[in-house]
Amino acid sequence: MARAVSIVCCPPLLALSLVLLVGQHSAEPSTLRAVLVLLVATAILPALFVYGAYRRGRAESLDLSHRAERLGPAFFAVLTSTAVYPLLQSLAAPPLLLQLSAALATQLIALALVTVRWKISYHAASAAGLAVLAWAIDDPELGLALAALAGLVGWARVRLRRHTPAQVVFGLLSAVPIYWWVRTP
Repeated sequence: MARAVSIVCCPPLLALSLVLLVGQHSAEPSTLRAVLVLLVATAILPALFVYGAYRRGRAESLDLSHRAERLGPAFFAVLTSTAVYPLLQSLAAPPLLLQLSAALATQLIALALVTVRWKISYHAASAAGLAVLAWAIDDPELGLALAALAGLVGWARVRLRRHTPAQVVFGLLSAVPIYWWVRTP
């Protein structure tokens, strides 16, 4: 079960869910294009980067089990997540998407900086981001369900011995910028 949870709740799929959740809450016509741009920048391009590293032999698995394997993908995700913000502004993205973009970039910068010295759970970070976003957009029932999912993801990462409990907890806590940014008018 832990392996299945870990695969289904991988960071790119959770990023996809995160962006779609925000897209669903924004009724502006420019939303679809902006959602697609944010998806490409925060989920698809980083996932392709990891796949490329794996295919070139720079990563033992797609799971990036070793901290050293994570550095390149971590900083690539920072690059794409920060570069997309001005693009979203030029596309007249809705404020909620701009706030999410800034929050994701902040979270990814924090995770990348931690990754330089310590292995942290990106799975837990992504799952927690989804949960706090649901609360931030005033959907407490969904937030509670997604918080339970984040706990399950954290359990799975520890159970598979991919992370220590501390690495999972700090991954979960890295989602705080999402709540702060999205709740700030």
